[in-house]
Amino acid sequence: MKLQVALIFGEHMVLQRDEPVPVWGRSVRDDQVTVALGGSRQTVRAEGGRWRALLPPMPATERTEMTVSSQLTGERLTFQDVAVGEVWLAGGQSNMEFHLKFDQDAEEMYQTGEDPGLRFIRYPQANFVGCVEKEPYPDEGFWRAWSGRENRGMFSAAAAYMGRKLRESLGVPVGFIGVNWGGTPAAAWTDPEDIKANPALKPVLEWYQEGCRALDLQKYFALSDQPQREPSPEEQKRMNDFMMGIGLEELFKNGAPPPLPPMDYTPYMVGPRGAVRPGGLYENMLKKVAPYAVRGVVWYQGEDDDFRGWQDFYDESMKTLIQSWRRLWGKELPFLQVELAPFQGRGVTGAKHYNVMRAKQRAAADALAGVHNVCIMDAGDKINIHVRKKKPVGERLALLARKYVYGEDILADSPRYMGASREGDRISVAFKDGGGGLVLKGEPGQALRVTVEGEEVFPAVSVAGDRLLLTCEAFRGGKPVQIELGEQNFCEMPLFNSAGLPAFPFTALVEEEAP
Repeated sequence: MKLQVALIFGEHMVLQRDEPVPVWGRSVRDDQVTVALGGSRQTVRAEGGRWRALLPPMPATERTEMTVSSQLTGERLTFQDVAVGEVWLAGGQSNMEFHLKFDQDAEEMYQTGEDPGLRFIRYPQANFVGCVEKEPYPDEGFWRAWSGRENRGMFSAAAAYMGRKLRESLGVPVGFIGVNWGGTPAAAWTDPEDIKANPALKPVLEWYQEGCRALDLQKYFALSDQPQREPSPEEQKRMNDFMMGIGLEELFKNGAPPPLPPMDYTPYMVGPRGAVRPGGLYENMLKKVAPYAVRGVVWYQGEDDDFRGWQDFYDESMKTLIQSWRRLWGKELPFLQVELAPFQGRGVTGAKHYNVMRAKQRAAADALAGVHNVCIMDAGDKINIHVRKKKPVGERLALLARKYVYGEDILADSPRYMGASREGDRISVAFKDGGGGLVLKGEPGQALRVTVEGEEVFPAVSVAGDRLLLTCEAFRGGKPVQIELGEQNFCEMPLFNSAGLPAFPFTALVEEEAP
């Protein structure tokens, strides 16, 4: 066994400042491995061939060096251009994975100056033991700095926009670790033992068991052992067009995408090697990154759980996932979550109950300390699930981090419904986090639905301070009034606070008139 470090370590990496720095890997049995970083060094024994060192906290620095050396083999690994600053995990599915090169503002980002203090690594998408050894992963598994068009284009777009803002506000190096895979459910990223321990997640386990029973396992394993075929230029172009929403109208012209041919193995199949299986990506990706020192997590996921009909227990899915990650790292990691963007789609791939998913995302955040949500109800796309508007996603994540993690006194939260009162023909809806006052941008349109005893009415709408005012003659007489704002799969949110942040959707039943 040669001296090795875990794949997450490499040149151009960013290490977390002001916290102990774990470094780990493999070597020959009982080797004495020495890790040196800056002015610190530690020698540890490779018990059974595995070793782990824990270096003392370091202040931020733009450039230093790490060396790892073996007493028994004489090998010495040197990692240059190592930075120490702030490190975040960027987790989820395709909208977190979404490369900057597909974003509508990519050209603007390409024109920004080089910044060696902003860095990103995407961990290889491994769905079973042996994946990393079997596949070449030419675009993954190494740290990229914010330099050149190719490197920038391969950043997670959300991470790139967040990182730019954190660099401006903190003035220290910022790194992101991409642990994401498109089309995967929350359960794939959760400790399988935690899933089994939560009765609310029983449908996930039943789905998996049923899917496994339908497999020809001999054929399944034989095909999954083969290296994945590199896509042809034509296939790659189709994938790139799909990520950018090109040709979606043609693809969905009959209401649904064309059927896929029968397949005996794909990573998206249920099965003991499927990327979508409960715990699969937790075991084969997340645990390979832990316990790399990080400040917190940014998370954008949920489309797949909506697709599978798991909306009603998505709050339990997310609470279980967050607690799994926190136990794995041994600390209460800040967790910043992106609520699903407005989307409608078509056919079987269209949105089902995004309003329920968003409410469940909020419920999970309310239930756990240190969890905060980003609202992007102004940044959707009616037909493209891969919204090419990641600037508000990343910049709003940065706002939450600056407030709740780095302690800045700023307005970072979207307006949230607090209650409503009625008097005569007017209902006053109160919000928190309005800042200097709520703002209406255009007409409410389909985003606002008001009914009186089930019959839709169309009130006059205005704002005053932190209140949304609805005026309608039908409100007189004390009949119950139901108000829904932004509760559709797709709509354009008209209500914002003074920082330009859109309001969280809400449903309210107003019954009694204020005394």
